[in-house]
Amino acid sequence: MATVPSPRTWTVGELLTASKMNTDLRNGLNFLLSGKPVASLAKTANQSIPNNTFTNITWNSELIDRDAGHDNATNNSRYTAQTAGWYRVIAHLSWNANFTAKIRQTAVLRSAAQLFFLSAGFGDADGNFASSTSAGLIFLSVSDYLEVQGMQASGGALDVVPTHSRFELEWSSS
Repeated sequence: MATVPSPRTWTVGELLTASKMNTDLRNGLNFLLSGKPVASLAKTANQSIPNNTFTNITWNSELIDRDAGHDNATNNSRYTAQTAGWYRVIAHLSWNANFTAKIRQTAVLRSAAQLFFLSAGFGDADGNFASSTSAGLIFLSVSDYLEVQGMQASGGALDVVPTHSRFELEWSSS
């Protein structure tokens, strides 16, 4: 869990010391520059998504996970907030080519219940590469978790492919 620094309120006549500068200025800057929660999750293999069924996307590769909110083996469809605050979230899914019903959707859910973002993407008439992206700002309490779901309507199973599929989160403010 990252420790969000508390801003100091200075008083008239208060002496400035190295200890106060380190606690009140250096630690806050360190948090913002290299300590705030950031995660970028990816896939290393295709994942089959059934027709017309929202399905949790599994993330088995961490490009970065600064606050230990994701585990590649246990509940790897989830990012669990270790630090409360507002998070900027982007979920992007890349899909295999398919020539029928090109609807592709990406949804982001909080704690498996509340839908926060939903977007649709479409392929072209030749069945070329299709993608869908959801993005937004969401408040997470400690232990809230986010999951990405994919849905497609091709008439049969269709793969989400690892190329460009990402789930990224960045803590913005408390």
